[in-house]
Formats: sequence, structure tokens, C-alpha cells
Amino acid sequence: MRIRKWTIARRGVQAGVLALIASPLFGMAIFRGNLSAGTLFGINLADPPAFLQATLASRVFVPSFLGAAAVVAALYYVTGGRSFCGWVCPVYLVTELGEKLRSKLGTGQRVFSLSGTRWSLGITLALSLLVGVPFFEIVSPIGVLTRAVMFKAWQPLLLIAAIMAVELLFARRIWCRSLCPVGGFYAMLGRYSPTRVRFVRERCTNCGDCLVACPVEEVLAPSLVAAAVQVSSGDCTRCGACIDVCEARALHMQCGLPEQ
Repeated sequence: MRIRKWTIARRGVQAGVLALIASPLFGMAIFRGNLSAGTLFGINLADPPAFLQATLASRVFVPSFLGAAAVVAALYYVTGGRSFCGWVCPVYLVTELGEKLRSKLGTGQRVFSLSGTRWSLGITLALSLLVGVPFFEIVSPIGVLTRAVMFKAWQPLLLIAAIMAVELLFARRIWCRSLCPVGGFYAMLGRYSPTRVRFVRERCTNCGDCLVACPVEEVLAPSLVAAAVQVSSGDCTRCGACIDVCEARALHMQCGLPEQ
């Protein structure tokens, strides 16, 4: 059995992110704020969707905030857009673990379109402009989970529990797949990212293990059917699960100019 190197690395990064979020509880100033806006080792960082919401809501352009958002956008452009979801977002980690339970129970079989996150992003930005507040930041499960860890405020976790219940009983990973506007933004960025899962076609045995391992089948399947040289979908989280399970070593992660 192959060692799942990508999964091990990803779990390490996810654990590290949680440790950074919780670091102020232990008197360490490594990370301050949250994943929407904070500082890491004194460097200002901002989530691009949060920047867009704040700018539209306040109708005030803040150059320093733009610079911080641009740094983050550039990072995730290079690493694959929704790599934020698969490697950093704590809500994705929770729903990923919940998916394992759902699959064992055999419940929540409905599947909704991946395009829902793009619609959600558009609605979020429009509401921020109309109501004058960064709409999603008020209700964001990402912010809720981050604050719960930072301040030991467990009551807000009821929102996370509600998402889990819906996914267990009604639809597969509906939040990350179809509702999260942050995921929608990074999916559009990931569509043009240079970091992609690539295929070595002559090694492929058509066993289908990669399709089973992929958390979002619509990401891999079209590229495989079309005999493409790479995964083209922006919804690929670059989690590496497909690479981990491929005994033929027909898949690998590569950074280079996208090939269409």
C-alpha cells in the first residue's frame, strides 16, 4: 500500500493553520486576526473576497488593504486557487471529516452544481454594496470557526453543526461544493493557475481509483474522458488524493504554464 504523502502533508498544513489561529491563546504573537484579515509574523494579510466586500460596503478604497489582498491572491493563484479550501480552510477540514461519516451512513446523497459558489459570490458582493456591510463576513462559517478557536466560544459552533447536519442528511458537501462564496472566488482564480494535476496518459490503466478518491468527481472525470493532459477545472483543490491512490503513478502535481 502506498504512503499517502499528499494527504499527510495536507493534514500537517491544516493542523498548522489551526495552531496559528489558536496561537494567541498561548501568548504567542505569530498570528493575529482571522483568515479574512490578520497579520502573520507582522505581515498584513487579507482575504481577497473580504477585501471586495469591505470596499463595496464602505465605498472606500484602502490601498494598504488592497496590497495585503493582492499578496494572498498571488499566493493562491500560484498554488491553485482552491488550494485555500483543501489546505487551509478549517471549515473544509470539518466537512471533509463529516463526509467520511456520511459515506459510512449512506445518507445525504443529493449533489448540487459546483457553479453555485460563483452565484453565491456574486450575491454576496451585491448585498455588501446594497446594505453597506461586508455581508458574508457576518455569517461566515470560516470566521465563526476561527473565532470559536481563538476565544473558546463554543456556542457559535452551532452554525458548523447545522452545516454538518444538512450535509449528513440532505446533500453531499453542499457548503463547500455549492454555497461558499470564498470557494467561488478561488475556483475562478484556480481556473488559470499554473499548478495543476497532470496526467501521464501512457501509464494510466483506467482503474478509476482516482475518481473514487477525488472529493469532487466532476473535477477529474471530464479531463479523463477528454484524454486531456491535465485537470482544467478551477474547482480542483489540489488535495493530491488522486495522486496518492494511483498505483500506476499516472498523475502528478506540476507547476507550469496551463495547457488547454
